Amino acid sequence: PYPGEPFDDKTYTGDAYPCFGWAACVADVDVDLDTGEVTVKSAVSADDIGRVIHPVLAEGQVEGGTLQAVGYATIEEIKLTDGRYQNDRLATYLIPTALDAPRITSILIEKPYSGSPHGAKGVGELPMDVAAPAVLDAIHDATGVWIHELPATPERVLAALAGIQAPPLPGTSASAPAKP
Repeated sequence: PYPGEPFDDKTYTGDAYPCFGWAACVADVDVDLDTGEVTVKSAVSADDIGRVIHPVLAEGQVEGGTLQAVGYATIEEIKLTDGRYQNDRLATYLIPTALDAPRITSILIEKPYSGSPHGAKGVGELPMDVAAPAVLDAIHDATGVWIHELPATPERVLAALAGIQAPPLPGTSASAPAKP
């Protein structure tokens, strides 16, 4: 960040985004090799949000954003037919509920930014940026296959598994431990 170099609209030079936050996430998943179902057991999200002004609200923001990204990674999918939404209502568009929520651990990293009020940075988008890739990485760690399209539905997981291994044995499952 270069707070002393303002952005110039005419030349498109300078610092358009003077302040950045950083984040990382790891997830622990179970993958049922018979059904392809992915269960996210836990997630740890570390977020550099500058000075933490309200710790409880900041942790809630990280937990909510992480859960939303878990939904994007596992169940949320917009379905279109001939350009029309097929799941345009809460009754037909699945989102995670409290029962689907994994154990989420928030690590708030305080690196105050000198160019903002009270040294704060943003916390709104950070958890969303890192949790879905963490889930897909955990699926890969558990199964050896990459899922290249969100969400990682059971059908997509089974299709990926079929491409690299024999059909799973009945009653087997795979699990990937969270990375330290």
